[in-house]
Amino acid sequence: MISLSLIKKQILILFIFSVLLAIAAIIHGIFLDLDLAQIKRLTFEGFILTLFVIFPSILFLEWIFDINNKKRFDEIDKKIKKLKKS
Repeated sequence: MISLSLIKKQILILFIFSVLLAIAAIIHGIFLDLDLAQIKRLTFEGFILTLFVIFPSILFLEWIFDINNKKRFDEIDKKIKKLKKS
């Protein structure tokens, strides 16, 4: 069973991440206030810069959801070690 405290920890981390991402999106919107006529100004460098922002965010989200998996693997490893000793 998944412990309730672990779920609360994940929700808290996601909430903090969401707040920080919202702040970043607002700042991004202020600096890049584009209208449809300015879409041609988008560049490859802008794409790379956005990639450097999004990729670590995705890695962070993966880490958050991997917390459950790590705990389960630790439990399975303990059971395997017990079985090997028997």
